Amino acid sequence: MQETITDLQIRLVFQENSLETINLTVVRQQSEIEVMKREIVRLKELVEDIRESRGSEDGAVELPPHY
Repeated sequence: MQETITDLQIRLVFQENSLETINLTVVRQQSEIEVMKREIVRLKELVEDIRESRGSEDGAVELPPHY
């Protein structure tokens, strides 16, 4: 009986440690995702600004010859 209780306690500690590790990983990944989302928005705005500036210089944006 005591051996079973000890085994369960060991499993519980291991699971708690695993859960904490997973939680920290998820928090870190969420932070990285937020940074990447902001960067995507910034890059989309940059691409749009470039398109607008090229369009205003040429009057219209030309497609490459293969289109």
